Amino acid sequence: MDELLLMWRRIASTALVASFASTSVAQDSGARGRLEAAATASIGGPASAEAQQEQDRLRRQQTSRWPGFDRSIDPAESWKERLGKNTGLALSFDYQALYQSANSSVSGVDDGAAGQARILGTWTLADRGGTNPGSFVFILENRHRLGLDQTPAGLAGDIGYVGLTGLTFGDTGNSLSVAYWSQSIMGGRGGIVAGRIDPGDYTDVLGYVNPRTGFQNFAINYNPVLTIPDPGFGIGGGVYLTDQIYVLGVVSDANGSLTDVDWFPGGAEFYKYAQIGWTPARNQRYLTNVHLGAYHIDARADKGLPSSSGVVLSGNYTFENDLMVFGRLGWSDGNDPIAKRGASGGLIWRPGFYDDLIGIAATWAEPVTAGLDNQTTFEAFYRLDISDNLALTADVQYIKNPGLNSDDPLVFGLRLRFNL
Repeated sequence: MDELLLMWRRIASTALVASFASTSVAQDSGARGRLEAAATASIGGPASAEAQQEQDRLRRQQTSRWPGFDRSIDPAESWKERLGKNTGLALSFDYQALYQSANSSVSGVDDGAAGQARILGTWTLADRGGTNPGSFVFILENRHRLGLDQTPAGLAGDIGYVGLTGLTFGDTGNSLSVAYWSQSIMGGRGGIVAGRIDPGDYTDVLGYVNPRTGFQNFAINYNPVLTIPDPGFGIGGGVYLTDQIYVLGVVSDANGSLTDVDWFPGGAEFYKYAQIGWTPARNQRYLTNVHLGAYHIDARADKGLPSSSGVVLSGNYTFENDLMVFGRLGWSDGNDPIAKRGASGGLIWRPGFYDDLIGIAATWAEPVTAGLDNQTTFEAFYRLDISDNLALTADVQYIKNPGLNSDDPLVFGLRLRFNL
């Protein structure tokens, strides 16, 4: 554990030294522009396939610490651009690896590692270049363990934590994560998605939420009062009522599964979410946003899970210096989610060194399980932008009153992401 702490400190120190050494390089103005473009590319959140592809595409048009590595990737990037121009198929690949280690365990297991390999595609087949394009969107992925018996997604149980310290980093093998039709409507004022969707992409969306590039804890990325099922068949849509007021909603299979592509295996059991929100302009939805949302999930008979419902109030604001502050409040009836009540707050900031990113956040939650103390989760990270296609993130989480552990564990993490 001491060796891991020392390694984490060295990496964080190296990130800061490298960053301050680059002060002669002006901050890329594209950080804000990427979020603006992504907000208009998808009705979902920043982690949705279309939004992720747009952010990665625009990032490659900017400077980096390792231009030589960028140049080595140029032939593949040029091929992708020609493919998109000739066929309408925007194709991309990314790989993420995460290692986490805790200083306290209730099972004797205190670390986990996992990787994700993904192929993302957006194939525009209707009205390409027009005002109402239609696209087939898909993600094929493989999630796997890396050298250890545990994964970050499973580590929470070993440290007695009611939650997830490594969201999406499990061992589920091959899967078709999403496969849906995305249709722009009303000249870009709205959109509809239908097919196999991830309801988390359309629930309580704020512009910082992406477990592959930002925070890693579920309770920081999402309000812990929410019960969001895995991907399944469903439909979602959003439309701007005015240039600043929008509505967004989704209905999907309450028994969704990342690994099994089944047509409502539990019957007519649904997850429903709807929100109304305000943003200063359509392309600012990720940057500055305030919304009120409500959800309901039906009882799942085969799984013996009760119905649940709740309300969330969330918002974020981005200043001119690329500092984003955010906050969330949530209430639920407490039948199924992690928490009956939850409150979150934090910030992310681009300090001006290439595409480096700093994040600090905390979440307080009142657990559903009777007898457990209120649980507080803190998380901080520094993402070092190595090249246009490569980033390394050092992360630490502190969990106060984890529920099933008398200690308050620290969880240290290292995440590497490559995208093409």
